[in-house]
Amino acid sequence: MAPRATDQFFPILLFGIIIGCRGKEGGRADSARGSLPPVYPSAPANTNWNANAGPIMIVPVGSGDSVAVVIPEATDSTIASFQGINPPVSNLTFDLLGRGGKIGSSVAVSALPPVQEKDCYSWPLARLQTARANWQVGFASGHVQAIKLDSIEVMSSADSAVLAASLARAAATLPIKADPTFRGLPFRVRSAYTFQLDSMQVVVADIVRSVNEEANPRLEHLLIIGERPAGTNGKFEVGYFSRTAGAEESIQATELLAAVAIGRTKQPVIVVNIEYDDGGKLGLIERTDSGQWRATWKSAYTDC
Repeated sequence: MAPRATDQFFPILLFGIIIGCRGKEGGRADSARGSLPPVYPSAPANTNWNANAGPIMIVPVGSGDSVAVVIPEATDSTIASFQGINPPVSNLTFDLLGRGGKIGSSVAVSALPPVQEKDCYSWPLARLQTARANWQVGFASGHVQAIKLDSIEVMSSADSAVLAASLARAAATLPIKADPTFRGLPFRVRSAYTFQLDSMQVVVADIVRSVNEEANPRLEHLLIIGERPAGTNGKFEVGYFSRTAGAEESIQATELLAAVAIGRTKQPVIVVNIEYDDGGKLGLIERTDSGQWRATWKSAYTDC
């Protein structure tokens, strides 16, 4: 799993709202799909996986060249049966992606010996045959195209202030149940990334509110995906949002790993890492034809 980013904010005062910002940063595909058999067809399938994204996915483990091989068919109820297996990477190469776009093309991997953990669940491991840095997720070659993301951090101070203010207004109007714990507290933009789809600008943002009580610090996360016409500074129309709230040290948070276009139709998809206190899941959020976004697939939970 990708490591959780360190929280940093800088304040902006606008209309009485304090906002903080922090950033981070064809034919071959058809032949690949036709030649690859289903992975573990006897296991109960996680049917929400987009088959056009390929048979498996990989994510970096630590800072070296080791990778976790994510098997989309695995669910929370079947992940135990995938422990100690050989990773199904034979005859596959991978395109490695990050928030800045494609990092590597057709990178080969080799399986690592199976590891049987006793007290936790993990994905089978492999190793990149050619090391790469700054990538977040990999798909079987030819199945997806990278979409480059622009971080609020690299924008001018004026542009970042306008974007942060627009996101705060969008967050303030979400149809969420009132929580007295956070009532009246300012929204802060923890991270925000934008990209363009045809004539629309899309933003993916993590917006937080916090209660800084020493004995019981509380945190609220709002993951927002919104759209507005490109070249405008108006309010984003929110096509997807999720909210989590709880103790600061154990709150669930969602980190954006990459944006991709899947298959021949180039369906826009956001790839996320859903972080819990002691483990996590990977997920896909896909755009519909109507401009809405839907969380369609989540991996099994792993905690090693």
